Amino acid sequence: MQARGRAAQTLWQAYVQQRSSSLGLSLPSSRSLWDIVNRTRLEPHNADAIRDIWMEFHADPLKHRIASVMPAARYVKFAENASKSPMFVLPVFKGPNAFENFVAQCQLPIVLFTSLEDYKQHGSGAQPQFVLTHYTELSSAKDVVLVRGDIVSPNAVSRLEAETLTRLLHDFYTIDQKYYGFVHPFNHRQADFDLKKMLDSLGHDTTQLPQV
Repeated sequence: MQARGRAAQTLWQAYVQQRSSSLGLSLPSSRSLWDIVNRTRLEPHNADAIRDIWMEFHADPLKHRIASVMPAARYVKFAENASKSPMFVLPVFKGPNAFENFVAQCQLPIVLFTSLEDYKQHGSGAQPQFVLTHYTELSSAKDVVLVRGDIVSPNAVSRLEAETLTRLLHDFYTIDQKYYGFVHPFNHRQADFDLKKMLDSLGHDTTQLPQV
């Protein structure tokens, strides 16, 4: 098995050991949308207005939160693929040939993001630096799923980086070329997962990076 495959397999084994205890931690946001917003004020609006209200509600950077909105059909595909391939690794680029990897653990409606170094070092004791919660309460009536991202460790994940991780997560799990090219192999055929190829697919030069 190549080194890149061994790295993916090691992460997968750690994930299997950790999964049962991951959500024992205290989550930063409720799983119920109606604990966060006033149902009687939000529900009467159409999808576009709900999106605007949700994004405005999370606009204050001092609260260390971000927001996103997904079409319901896209969330269904995301959830289906996440159930089959619940773990992935995503990069945050810090500059030319410089990036930090985050391990994403999908336990929907929650997704936990932990830095790869913390994950390797602490295993089941690693704490997430960023947590996504998906709210499906309006998916049937309004065709939208609301997403909240809580930045647990602002020193580790900036607001822009949290937005990037959210976008990459949803793209890699809902775009077939990305899912079957990278996410599925990472979870099911670790020897075939190529981190450098994934980084190159994001438009970054990795020629100077060491072999993963």
